Amino acid sequence: MTSIVRRKALAATLALFAIAGGGASASAQEAYPSKPIRVVVPYTPGGVSDAVTRLVMQKLADRLKATVVVDNQGGANGQIGSAAVARAAPDGYTLLVVVAAHAINPSLYPKMSYSPLQDLRGVSEFGAIPLLMVSSAQLPPTDLKGFVAWAKANPQRATFASSGAGSGAHLVAEQFAQTAGVPMTHVPYKGIAPALPDLFAGQVSVIFDSVQTMMPHIKAGKLRGLAMTSAKRWPAAPDVPTMAEAGYPGMTGGSWIGLLAPAKTPNEIVHKLSAELQQVLQLPEIRDKLIDYGIDPVGGTPEQFDAFIRSEATRWAEVVKKADIRLE
Repeated sequence: MTSIVRRKALAATLALFAIAGGGASASAQEAYPSKPIRVVVPYTPGGVSDAVTRLVMQKLADRLKATVVVDNQGGANGQIGSAAVARAAPDGYTLLVVVAAHAINPSLYPKMSYSPLQDLRGVSEFGAIPLLMVSSAQLPPTDLKGFVAWAKANPQRATFASSGAGSGAHLVAEQFAQTAGVPMTHVPYKGIAPALPDLFAGQVSVIFDSVQTMMPHIKAGKLRGLAMTSAKRWPAAPDVPTMAEAGYPGMTGGSWIGLLAPAKTPNEIVHKLSAELQQVLQLPEIRDKLIDYGIDPVGGTPEQFDAFIRSEATRWAEVVKKADIRLE
């Protein structure tokens, strides 16, 4: 065999290897997922974020024809589980569910072991979680306008509870105090349940929390619904005005929930997950259940979710700075 023939044969062989190799790579991408996917919830089991994750992931698993395991890793306002995912292999097999605290934490904690905005990327938002502002039925005000007037006249009694310093409810209440010009003192609790007896008794004035949690107490006559941070009135609380209707249009918003991946996860995998999630979030039974949980289904692309998270980080940084909130 001449050298020219050898070269041609070698070139043909290399071309075949290249084609085979390229085909294997493409097949590997098309085969995703080929093993179980772990979805970390950086909070303890039993909360709304945990329940919503399990609901959505069950349907996602059906669509992907894969096993999806939900792994609760609570602690440090979501930082422990989030840090674990930020350090995980960016292969689409370790994902993270976050709420508004994800965008708030960088402003609250000067030293974090990971960067929420740089080490993680958006896959899709599940939904927006508007908050319901309620006051104790033991207090005189019956609407938001009356509460603002009462709070200004009684600054020593104007207090708000939260499920903990740095929580979404804490920051929304601080934003309201700044927006309305109302001097209110923060009273943090270790969760919502411990705060309720003091709220019922009027020892704390107001709290911001989910419709699902607060509506039973409103119906029982223990609390009064003052306003919702949703863009329109909520189906489960039709008699409660929105913040915009009550005179505070800048108070639209609240918390939210969505799915992230390690920052270097390939675009093909991220967009595949996002596309499947859009289909899940369009299912009537999923939408109805999310609304029952007090969540407005949203969806959206990875790029839209990333842009939203950045805007939320900017928004809450301003609130934290004005309120001079510092956590270690």
